[in-house]
Amino acid sequence: MIILGGLLLLSGRRPHVPVTMGPYGMAIGLLLLSYALSTIFSINIHNSLKEVLRFISCVSVFFIVSRLKGPKKDILVKTMVIAAAIISIYSIYQYFWGYQHTLDFLKRTNSDFLSNSPYARDILMQKRAIGTFPSPNIFAGYLITLFFLACYAGRISNPGSTLFQLAVIVIAVMLTKSLGAYLSLIISLAVMLFLFRGDIKKRRSIIIFCLIAACAGIAFILSSKWGRLMNLDNPHNPAIQRLNYWRITIAAIKDHPLIGIGPGNFQEVFLKYKSGWSIDSRYSHNILLQTWLETGVVSLAAICLLIITFTKRSLARSKYLFLAGLAFILHNLLDLTYFIPETGLFWWVLLGLTADDE
Repeated sequence: MIILGGLLLLSGRRPHVPVTMGPYGMAIGLLLLSYALSTIFSINIHNSLKEVLRFISCVSVFFIVSRLKGPKKDILVKTMVIAAAIISIYSIYQYFWGYQHTLDFLKRTNSDFLSNSPYARDILMQKRAIGTFPSPNIFAGYLITLFFLACYAGRISNPGSTLFQLAVIVIAVMLTKSLGAYLSLIISLAVMLFLFRGDIKKRRSIIIFCLIAACAGIAFILSSKWGRLMNLDNPHNPAIQRLNYWRITIAAIKDHPLIGIGPGNFQEVFLKYKSGWSIDSRYSHNILLQTWLETGVVSLAAICLLIITFTKRSLARSKYLFLAGLAFILHNLLDLTYFIPETGLFWWVLLGLTADDE
């Protein structure tokens, strides 16, 4: 990724145009500094070096996207949206037919795979779509960001194809049964209606679509999770899990408030602070808390600065880009897609799309 990014930068460089980070320069510079400092004092240097490489790869993606001009950026967005629609269609097949084929195969072969893999058992027996991603929540986080990028692409594409893409993406999000992602999507849709309130008469179809998607999705997801959500003694209750993740993270932050424990080391500290709780995790499920714990208070300030700068620039550029970023950040207050390369890079793509003044 890093080598590819460097080659693309060199091959696309124009005379007399310096390679800069534009309006995001200060925030990214602070992030790089905090990653370097926290890695020097890391409690596990091996984990930190791997995480630093991931971070540099994401910044490389930002550089590449920020240097693209209007038509090329449009092509990039349309390509990402088409890919999201294809993966969504695959996940719909996966949910309704694919999982049953897998279960039939395991039954025919007398496999003990499900008994030895609680994660696979949850996916297959609870029927949660994952597409080509490692988990339903990560897949859902990817989709809600691409939903608004599809809206953005719709201004340069056929409205009919855009509506189809939006529909399959929403259905796929529902089939993941990811409550956090769906709530983030609904909040972002509500913000969208507020932003477009002046054109509300022209956008009745958007209101109808949003209402149907919100009601159908919440009803479907809650009906499948109601028992688990209402059982406060269940360690797998997603609300209880998040509260425990955050409680443990805050306790660890109190002991490492300035430089942090080193990027990629959350699990190392989590095992120490969880005090008898049976659940394990590599992530805090909150972008701000995990950033603070791993890479320190300067990194936390840099993330906040990135979000503020992105908000200002995206609202000036396109409300749909802002909504894509809003959905991503809201979801990462409850989940972890920022720290997963397959999904985290889309945050940096969004920054790259708003890095110039075209």
